[in-house]
Parts: sequence; C-alpha cells; structure tokens
Amino acid sequence: MLYTSLKAVAAVTALSAVTSLGMYLVACQRARALKRMNPTLTVYPVLIAPSSLLNLLNLIPRWMKISFPKNWTFDGKYDRFNETKDGVFAICTVNQTNVQVANPELSKEIMVNRYKEFLKPIQLYGVLDVYGKNIVTVEGNEWRRHRKIAAPTFSEQNNALVHESSIQIANQMFASWEKNSITAKDGKQSYRVNTSDDMMEFALSVISSAAFGIDIPWHTEPDNSEFRQGHQISFKQSLEIVVNRLQYWVITPKFLYLFPIKYLQETKQGFDEFGKYLDRIIDDAEDSASEETPKNLLQMLTKATMSEKSPESILSKSELKGNSFVFILAGHETTAGVLQFALTLLALHPEKQHKLFQEIRQVLGDSSIPEYKDLAKLKYVQSIMNESMRMFPPVTGIPKYTATQTLSLGPYVFPPKTFININTAGLHYNPAAWGGDSFEFKPERFMASDAPSRSGFAPFSEGPRGCVGKKFAQVEFMTLLTLISLNYTWTLPEDVDVAHVLDATQIITLKPKTPVELMFKRR
Repeated sequence: MLYTSLKAVAAVTALSAVTSLGMYLVACQRARALKRMNPTLTVYPVLIAPSSLLNLLNLIPRWMKISFPKNWTFDGKYDRFNETKDGVFAICTVNQTNVQVANPELSKEIMVNRYKEFLKPIQLYGVLDVYGKNIVTVEGNEWRRHRKIAAPTFSEQNNALVHESSIQIANQMFASWEKNSITAKDGKQSYRVNTSDDMMEFALSVISSAAFGIDIPWHTEPDNSEFRQGHQISFKQSLEIVVNRLQYWVITPKFLYLFPIKYLQETKQGFDEFGKYLDRIIDDAEDSASEETPKNLLQMLTKATMSEKSPESILSKSELKGNSFVFILAGHETTAGVLQFALTLLALHPEKQHKLFQEIRQVLGDSSIPEYKDLAKLKYVQSIMNESMRMFPPVTGIPKYTATQTLSLGPYVFPPKTFININTAGLHYNPAAWGGDSFEFKPERFMASDAPSRSGFAPFSEGPRGCVGKKFAQVEFMTLLTLISLNYTWTLPEDVDVAHVLDATQIITLKPKTPVELMFKRR
C-alpha cells in the first residue's frame, strides 16, 4: 500500500516537472521570437507571470526562481531597468508577453500621444465590476460615454465641498487625539497616533461625506440613525467591509458564501448591504435632481446622466453604482496611503516639516483654518504630496494592451496581445528623469524652475485617461496636511524601528507594510 502511494506521488511529481519544463521551454521560444523582432530588447522568460494570482497572493516560495517576486515593481524600483538600454524590458511566459516601461518619453507616447492605440486591457479590470460597469472597466465608446458624464462632476463645486468636509472631519480627529493625550517634559500635550488607522478613517469619512452626503461621526457608530432603517448593518460598517475585504471578495468562489463561516458571512453581508445603500442613495438623488442644486458627487453624477437627451448617452443604475464603487475605492485607498507616507517622511525630516509650517504661516497669516482659495498658494504642500507619490506611487503599474494590432514603440515592435505596463515605481526612480538623488525625500525638486517633466511622473496616470478624481485627492491631502502642520509637530516614537517604517506592500494600492505610529505634539 505504502509502495503504491509512493509510486503515485513520484509519478505526479515527475509529471509536474515535465509539464513545468515544457511550459518554460515554450516561454523561452516566445522570448526568442520577441528577441528576433527586437534585437536590443532585454527579455526574461519565466514560468509564471508576475501578475498571476499565485504570485500576487505570495503562494510561490521565494527559493523557486520561476517568476519575479511579489512586490518586485516597488521593491526593485529601477534596479531591473539598470540592465536595459533605455528603461524597457519584456517578460515572457508560456502564453503572455509583458513589456515593462520606465522610460519617460515612451511612457508619454503611450499615455498621451497614442492613447487610442495602447488600450486598457479590460480583461484585467473585470474584478472591479462588483456593482456594475464603470469608467475603469470599460474602453472605447463605452469609456467615452462614462467619462463624458463622470468627469464634469469632479467640479470646483465638489472640490470646495471636499475642502469643507476635510476640515470638519480633521477637527473631529484632532478632538479624539486630545482625549488620549500625555504631558511631555516641556509641559505640552503629546499624542501617540496610529496614523495608518486614522488616515484610513479620515479618507473614508471624507469620501462618504463629499461623494454621498453621509456624515460618519469619528470613531462612533450611528446605529440608531434614520438612514440605517431597513438595513442589517450601518453604512459605515458596510463601507469598511467593502474597502477592506475587496481582494477576498474577488478571489473567493461565490459558492463558499453558502457555508456558515462567520468571516465569509460578514463579508457577503457587507457587500450586499452596501449595494442596497447605493440603491437608496441613487433613488434619493434621482428624486431630488429636479428640485435642488446637487450637494454631493453622486447627486451631481445622477443629475448629469438624467440631463442627457439620448438614451444611449445615459448611465444605467448599475453603472451609477459601479462608478460610485470605484470612486470610493480609488479615492479612499489613494489618499489614505499617500497621507501615511507623507507624515512618516516629514517625521523623518524635521527640517522639511519646519519649512512646511513656514510656508503655511506666510500664506495664511494668523488664520488657523485654510480657505479653499488658499490651497493654490501652498506650493510646498503640493510639492510634498507630489514627492510622496513619486517615492510611493499609489499604483506601481499602469497596464496597457496592443489588442489586435502590431504596434511600434520607440525602436521596438510588439505583436498583438502584448501587455505593456508603465512601471510607475521604475519611472519615478529613473535617474535619467530624476537624477542621482531619486531615493532622497526632496519636495523642492517639484518647485524648481527645471522641475521634472510630467512624462516622468504618473501617480494619477496622464493624458485623456488620467484619473478624474485627481483634484479631489489633492484638495483632501492639502487641507489635512495644512491643518496638521498648523496645530502640531510630529516625530517617530523612540521604540519605532526606523529601518522598516517605510516598508510598503501593494494589494490594490501601495500602503505601509505594518501600521505606523507617530508622536504628535501641540505647537
């Protein structure tokens, strides 16, 4: 019996080895064909694509050199590109060619000049169709229809609302800090803050208020609110489940949600309830569209689609839900992550923190609250955001696709069905674009007369397909950082490991690998 079992295991192992070898040889053959088309291109054949689920979920042991390691795009930054001629290399697997681009000029060519040729690989974005098609998951005429309606809703009116909401929520956050204060040696009040938790809650509250008109009290749960009636859990609870468990919702087979496992049942309930809340909010927005000026992003989006004359131009209810979902996901994750990294970088560089405070005081005078019009004058605040996103890009890659065409790109030619990935981590550390100090935190580089060109900086993508919520995120970030700087100085606690405080990982967007705590002290 044992002998038979061992024979079976040996047979399976041998078959796996032969299959793997065969797959690798096919990958090598694909790599050679690409090399014949592009003799100067660096090409790596691998067994498993870096974008595969096995790799993304870290299920491949590091000792198995059959793929690029998880987080390789950010951890390696420009290292892989040092072996290339011009910041471009290709990865070939048995069924896929993936070209990595960290070249500023070629990135601009893809995103701006030839965006109609280098398309979005919508097959990679289908996981975001949780509640319906949206501006991220469609292409061609469908994308133009979505963008025509969605882009104008991110207006100055909405940006002013983001600014107002950010101030209100920041004050609630500061009040919660005050409750847990300690007295420092100089007699001033100090606060140890988990910035990972608080920046996530801040961003979640701002997007909830400015996008949906729903105020979420800080660190409390309005269980008895009128808005919750008819729902099993609160809006805040459902929203937190959706943004925190998306990766599990996407990869878990739906039949598993039939089993009475607490975590799975909570996840399903969260996604179901959030969909019901979106239905209700959209219904309310439709009812009020003809009666009043829209007060939040979803009302603006609903009114915009209702004003379209042609039935082919409107967004369906599921598309309104789909766009609401991606606005939340992108707006919440992006801003929270950038705020965490920026605060940590400033804690490590007190001289930059002092310079930040000086600029704010120069612009605001004796005022303790920035007005919306003041934000445009706060150049150093904006530069800190830009530099934080350069060093820690919210997404480390912007995927494109040659679709059915053979396309040239600079000196290279790529066949149909080739994936082209703008490697933002590599792009943002490319010494040809940023010089030899690209690993240094230097916000001043964005204020110089010879500031880097936009083609070497793409945290929001660029060109016609650039992020429609860019200004939303900028207003939110700048308002909060200004308020924090006006009220506090901050440092790393003595027991925090400086060597690892800026370690990062990516699931959906880039974020600190472990929660970061900082010490804030009243000015």
